[in-house]
Amino acid sequence: MPHEPKLTAYVLQLKPKTDQIENSNRNLFKNKINEAENNDLEDSYIFTEIFRLLVNNLDTNEMYVDSQSKKCMTAYQHNIESENVDPNLFVHSESFIIEGKIEGGAYGKKRNKTETSNRSNKSEVSENDAITDNFYFLLHSPLNSNKSILLIQSYSDDSIDSVVKKFFNSFFSYPLLFSKATSNKFVPRRIINDFRDGATISSFTYTTHVPSTTLLGSTVRMNNESFKITFKIEPIEENISYDEFGLAVRTMDNVNISNIPLREFNNRRGNLADSSTGKTTPFELNSSFDIKPLIILSKYIMIEHNESDFERIRDFCLDILEEMKQEIYPRNAVRER
Repeated sequence: MPHEPKLTAYVLQLKPKTDQIENSNRNLFKNKINEAENNDLEDSYIFTEIFRLLVNNLDTNEMYVDSQSKKCMTAYQHNIESENVDPNLFVHSESFIIEGKIEGGAYGKKRNKTETSNRSNKSEVSENDAITDNFYFLLHSPLNSNKSILLIQSYSDDSIDSVVKKFFNSFFSYPLLFSKATSNKFVPRRIINDFRDGATISSFTYTTHVPSTTLLGSTVRMNNESFKITFKIEPIEENISYDEFGLAVRTMDNVNISNIPLREFNNRRGNLADSSTGKTTPFELNSSFDIKPLIILSKYIMIEHNESDFERIRDFCLDILEEMKQEIYPRNAVRER
C-alpha cells in the first residue's frame, strides 16, 4: 500500500492552569491576540486574528521542527517571492475552520540523490535537508468550547502527525493561563461501523522489550542488556471476524511469552483486512480492546495520486467533520461569561 492517502482525527483539549480560568477557546484566543479585556469583539474578528497569528507562526524562513521524530513542517501564505506559488491556508471564520495544505517531511538523515537516467549524476542530501510532500489538514475550533477537532491527511509510508500535533498543542497554550493542549486520537463512529461490516482480522502482533536476564536467566551474561520480542499470531485457514475479535484478543492476552503475559506487551497491533477494498490496514489495540482503524481515503473518495486529490480530501473532511461535531460537542458545554 505505497503512498496511500489516509486520514487521522484528533481531539485537542485545553489545559487551564487553574480552575478559576475560563476554559474556552474564546478566552485563549482573546489572550493570544492581546484582546483579553475587550468584550465587544465579534467572533469572526477573533477567529480571523487567530488565523493571522497561526500563519505568522508557520510561514517563516525556518521550518517548524520536531527534533524527537525528526519531522518538520511549514506553510506558504504571505511574503511569497515566487508569483507561481498560491496561498495554501484558508480561514472560514463563520464556521471556525482553518484548512489547507502544509508542506512537511523527514530530515536528519544523510543520503544521496541519484538520477535514474544517469547514475553518475549524484548529489548529497544533508542531515539538514528535508524530503517533503504536501499534506492536507483541517482545524475546527468553536469559540465556546474547550475542544478542537484536528484532521491530518498523511500517507501509508509517510506521516507528519507528530510534528503537526506538537505545533498545535503548543499553539493552544498561553503563559500563566493555559498549558500545552492535549491531543487524543478519535475514530468517528461511521469509520468504526464500516470496519464492523464484514471486515476480518488477518493477524495480531505483540512487541515489547525484555531484559536479557528475564529472557535468558541470570547465569547468561550478555553485553546487550535487553531484547526486543515480537510475537505474531496469524490464522491459517480463515481470518478472524469482528464478532470473534473480542474473545480472541481476551484469550490471547493471557498467553505468556517468557513469563510475560501478552496483555503487558508495550505495542499491541493487528491487521485489518477490509472487505470492500481488499487492503490490509494496521490498527491499534487499546486496553479495552477497542479498534481504532485507519481512515484509508480510497475507500471513501477517488484517489488519482495528483493535485486533484486534495479537493476531494477537503470535501470528505468537511463531511466527516459534521458527523464528528455531533459526537464530540455536547450542547452548552461551556457557559459563556
